[in-house]
Amino acid sequence: MKRILIAIVVLGLALFGVLAANALRVPAPAAASGASDAIAIDVAAAAERLAVAVRFPTVSVQSGAPIDTAEFRALYAHFERAYPAAHAAMRRETIGELSLLYTWPGSDSTAAPVVLMGHVDVVPVTDENRAEWLHGPFDGTIADGFVWGRGTLDDKVTVVSILEAVEQMAAAGLRPARTVYLAFGHDEEVGGLHGARRIVDTLVARGVRPALVLDEGGFMTSGAIPGVEGVAAIVGIAEKGYLSLTLTSRASGGHSSMPPTRTAVGALSAAIDRLMANPFPASLDGPTAQMMTAMAPYVPFGQRLVLANLWLTEPLVIRSLQGTPLGGALTRTTTAPTMLNAGVKDNVLPPEATAVVNFRIRPGETRETVIARVREIVNDTMIAIAPRDSATADPSAVSRTDVPAYQLIERTIRAMVPDRSVPVLPYLVMGGTDAKFWSAHSDRVYRFLAVPLGESDVARVHGVNERIGIEAFGTAIGFYARLLRNLDGL
Repeated sequence: MKRILIAIVVLGLALFGVLAANALRVPAPAAASGASDAIAIDVAAAAERLAVAVRFPTVSVQSGAPIDTAEFRALYAHFERAYPAAHAAMRRETIGELSLLYTWPGSDSTAAPVVLMGHVDVVPVTDENRAEWLHGPFDGTIADGFVWGRGTLDDKVTVVSILEAVEQMAAAGLRPARTVYLAFGHDEEVGGLHGARRIVDTLVARGVRPALVLDEGGFMTSGAIPGVEGVAAIVGIAEKGYLSLTLTSRASGGHSSMPPTRTAVGALSAAIDRLMANPFPASLDGPTAQMMTAMAPYVPFGQRLVLANLWLTEPLVIRSLQGTPLGGALTRTTTAPTMLNAGVKDNVLPPEATAVVNFRIRPGETRETVIARVREIVNDTMIAIAPRDSATADPSAVSRTDVPAYQLIERTIRAMVPDRSVPVLPYLVMGGTDAKFWSAHSDRVYRFLAVPLGESDVARVHGVNERIGIEAFGTAIGFYARLLRNLDGL
């Protein structure tokens, strides 16, 4: 027995030695950039131009109701007035009736081009929430150091930041090292099928094979990553797929005083309960595993010990991540019942009850595998399951992080905060972006909103009191200005 105990102790020490050695081999954190290429930006004037852009209610409506095309065209006229040098240097096309494609010829026409993406449409503001806005959502108010209104975070800020950077370069007589395409969609908030998808199809048909595609998606903030102190940036290297299923239960109607054993509402409720009780399996592969590995240099040693040895600790990490909604979304396809409908009167048994369940699909699964699993779990002849007539998509391909395109984004992000060592972490984007349409054509597609976000800002996206700090807006302009000046590094 004593020999067995000694052997166990020796094996345990040996195992700890291996784990500790792996942790000690984790590279040191990246050094602060110390960027000295300060770029002069008239932030106050830029904020005024963003405020004007916010005042055009370029709203996309999920219901498919007609959009106000006049507001989009008025916004584009504002762009022409506000950025004359940029418009003189670039060729502008209208794609899909309302989306914009700009072509800025580079000094080396043989080099693979770059595509910078954004979208000009915004989500509606509900009448119920309107009274909660401190400033009108489409007033474009500048107050208390912020520009307020729809689009200041999602996503007119990206479009305007890019145009500001291009205007500055063009006015100085500078050209990018390679051709740059600016792709500004008009319907991202409802799937991007008529805007970004057509832009991508157009460019692919012209033989464009980009060295880098950059859209919104990840972000920079403090306190968002457990264990990582200070500012960190997450860069989307893939995005989840999207699928909504309608579950329809049918049964005999009648008077509620004599209900059958199973009613339409009861069967539907049981089906939803089974789905919620049987979540999709969690996994740490793909972008989330890359994120954990990239975090390791920036966390305390105990946490580094875990992250440097995922071959052994993966189940522990997965279990830990399941404790938060963010962690769960990073590791599995999520299941979210979002809409219910049944009945017209409290004493009438409805003959039909419906529910909509939304799934955000992690890489490695598809819409087909999700539907198959849902049918298996529900397993009820009273329940019909069908895809909802809305935008659906499989998960995007996962882009590479070992290529110059990603490394350029890393360097440019670190220059946003030159006095700190900023972790730049690969990330799986939960929502959808227009970048997904490039997925079949490039493995250099990235997602990053170049705005330093405050603690409350993430909740303002699609929410009440959307706003951007004027200083943060200047940082975003600086990001694109540096990126465009350093395209020869690709």
